Parts: sequence; C-alpha cells; structure tokens
Amino acid sequence: MQGKIHPLPRNRVIGILQKNGFVHVKNKGPHQKFKKFDGDGKCMATTMVSNCPEIQPTIVKMIIKQSKIPEEEFY
Repeated sequence: MQGKIHPLPRNRVIGILQKNGFVHVKNKGPHQKFKKFDGDGKCMATTMVSNCPEIQPTIVKMIIKQSKIPEEEFY
C-alpha cells in the first residue's frame, strides 16, 4: 500500500469495482457481493461491500487486496 488508507463512500467503491469488470451478483445479509468473470464465464475474484454509507479503512484495504485493483484507483 502506498499511503494511508482512509474511509471511502460506498458508492465510490462500487463504481470502481464496476468500472473494473465486477458485477453485482447478490446481497448477502448487510453486504453486496461482487464477482469478476473471465472470458469463459469463470469467476476470477469475489468481494463484498457493506451497505454502510462509508467503507472503513480496513475493509477498503481488504477490497483492494481481493480485487487486485491498484490502490491509486481508489484514491
């Protein structure tokens, strides 16, 4: 990680995931589940986003790690 991770609005995190090929597949309790599929329809990555209006730094860090999206796209 490059700098200090700070909270992000949920809608911004979801927008970044969708921009990078993740699709919303279902809600699981208070979370939204996103998956990214390869060309053959196989799941490459899965991540969960809380329904809270703001995503806390530890969760942002986990989403960055799971999604393999560069931190720079989030900040």
